[in-house]
Amino acid sequence: MIENATKINFSGYKLWLKISVLAFFTAAYQASASQLHEDMLTLTSPAHAGRPAGKTDTPNISGQYIYNRFEHLNLETKYQAFPFKAGFFHHATGHNIIATLPCNTQTCGNNLVITAHYDHLGGQPTSYYAGANDNASGTSALLYLAELLNNKTRNRSVTFVATDAEEKGLYGAKYFVSQLKATDIALNINLDMLAPTSKNRVYVLHSKHTSNALSILKTLPTPDFNLRIANSRYKMQRMMDNPRIDWHRASDHYAFAKARIPYIYFGIGEDKNHHTKRDTITAIDFERYQLVVNFISDFIVKLLDSPLEATN
Repeated sequence: MIENATKINFSGYKLWLKISVLAFFTAAYQASASQLHEDMLTLTSPAHAGRPAGKTDTPNISGQYIYNRFEHLNLETKYQAFPFKAGFFHHATGHNIIATLPCNTQTCGNNLVITAHYDHLGGQPTSYYAGANDNASGTSALLYLAELLNNKTRNRSVTFVATDAEEKGLYGAKYFVSQLKATDIALNINLDMLAPTSKNRVYVLHSKHTSNALSILKTLPTPDFNLRIANSRYKMQRMMDNPRIDWHRASDHYAFAKARIPYIYFGIGEDKNHHTKRDTITAIDFERYQLVVNFISDFIVKLLDSPLEATN
């Protein structure tokens, strides 16, 4: 009787342990999803009034919010001020927010830089361009990744850059790249417009010298969205049946490409709400968006726990 009772109790303990572990990860997932939503809700709120670049010489409310989020995660965080052209005869000051996680393995490779621009078209608190997909979606994902990677294996340092003045001409990314040694950077991953439309498509545009990283991407389970991979602007144009947009130059990854730094760009391509006041959080299918963020997160976690040649 005692022996059987012991077996029953042990079996019950294993069941309890499985349930507890499942509950823990479910709670962690829900907390992360909640924070992702909260970040997007904040960045698209009337208080942030469309996140315009260069309105003041000091970081705006959006830049301060991102800085505080990074700092709260105990990342080494700093502002990077830069001048940019604002019209024919005027200049303004933009502010990148840069946060770094160090390598935590014995042998470390070159730096991984993850970018997302946080600026948008501005407006007034009563009438503004919220820029939910463009690009609160990428900025919120950047913050999500910073929290996630904090507790993961990292065989290289990871620099998170929330760039400013992208809408004005990629000025924040250009300045950031101008201040670093290109050979110290293994790869740029750029996040710009990540919430799928009704077509449920996500595009991955990549430069040369990313084959090993892409091989890791292709080992991931098939996502619940239509993933399309392009190795040139021309292939992207054919995929979208739209020759007007040069996706190689369309976002911050171009600043890295000009410096011959390999890049992988994630985005959903065209959105009918792009640069309109309809680009709000209510127009986003948050469940689809969360799937995209999870997929990108899984890719980067695996990349940072892979042999160092993975980003060659």
